[in-house]
Amino acid sequence: MGEKRLGSKAEKLLALLLLILLAWAVAATSAASFLYIENGSLRRELEAREKLLGNLVLVNVGIDYGNGTVTWYNNTPLPRGGATPLSALVAVATVEYKVSGMGAYVTSVNGVEEKILSKNEGYSWLWYILDREKGQLVLGPVAADRYKLASGDVVLWRYEHWRF
Repeated sequence: MGEKRLGSKAEKLLALLLLILLAWAVAATSAASFLYIENGSLRRELEAREKLLGNLVLVNVGIDYGNGTVTWYNNTPLPRGGATPLSALVAVATVEYKVSGMGAYVTSVNGVEEKILSKNEGYSWLWYILDREKGQLVLGPVAADRYKLASGDVVLWRYEHWRF
């Protein structure tokens, strides 16, 4: 007696559309809530990384073994205050070096040692820095522990034959 039934196709279609609209609203709200929470989490992670990177420089370090083998270590993180070509090499390789009043002198990289054939000839480790203006590598102007690196610098250590 007072009961109403959805009898017409139009009423059934309207009820179905309302049900679909309700399901869409719940799904959209859930997705928006998830994305809001995820965004906050990613923002906190990015802020932590930026704080950490504020104390670091990122440099690209290459090692050329003189036999055709060149290995690159891109975006190598180094402490901002102590980033030098020597510290960059030490961060990516096993290194032996000597220190004198003139600075550090690398004698071995990953077991490849300098070879002095005579007082006028030998094989040694030399470092190069990318000159951004010239677009080419230039021989390091000072000892490897005396040159300060900045983010984006490119350093190449090369095992080279030399002769006077």
